Amino acid sequence: MNELGLHTVASFVRVVVALAVSLALAVPAGMAAGARPRVDRWLSPVAYLLYPVPKIALLPAFIVLLGLGEASKLALLVTILIFPFYLAARDGVRDIPADLILSARSLGLKGGALARNVSFPALLPRLFSALRLGVGIALSVLFFAENFSTDYGLGSFVMNQWSILRYAEMSWGIAALSGLGLALFAAVDAAERWACPWLKKG
Repeated sequence: MNELGLHTVASFVRVVVALAVSLALAVPAGMAAGARPRVDRWLSPVAYLLYPVPKIALLPAFIVLLGLGEASKLALLVTILIFPFYLAARDGVRDIPADLILSARSLGLKGGALARNVSFPALLPRLFSALRLGVGIALSVLFFAENFSTDYGLGSFVMNQWSILRYAEMSWGIAALSGLGLALFAAVDAAERWACPWLKKG
């Protein structure tokens, strides 16, 4: 694999891991908040307080706490992604009609079965919309974060090529970043078509 390929793979892995960790943390919390007002009263004020803060400003703090390695970059990305995913999951559960919940419970669904068969499918369209936004935001922030003590990553590659006036290579790095975004968006669209077949149009 050539140098640009290694940088592209490194950025891809960082984004995918951050998306997976954010979803694993945010979706259960959002579903709990959407279904239980008491949980919502505890979690949502925290989200409302922290979500508007420019997360890129937290990178120096993460570097101090976690060092210059992968942990600080992953923590920054997760901090950015977790709040929109949480709100999407919470609002998706909140919007389920009450009579649908009652009907499901009358059929014996409760607890985990109710979440799997009613709540989770209902929140998926909102979650995929949040995922699309999250991919764009994650790539933008990662470009900045990869300029701090990073051996491999498209952000580091592009800025290094620019600094030594290798503009052709810099342009290839920008093209790779764009292609990475395209691939991730296509993957989200494919996952949505598979997970939400009822949304198919035409």
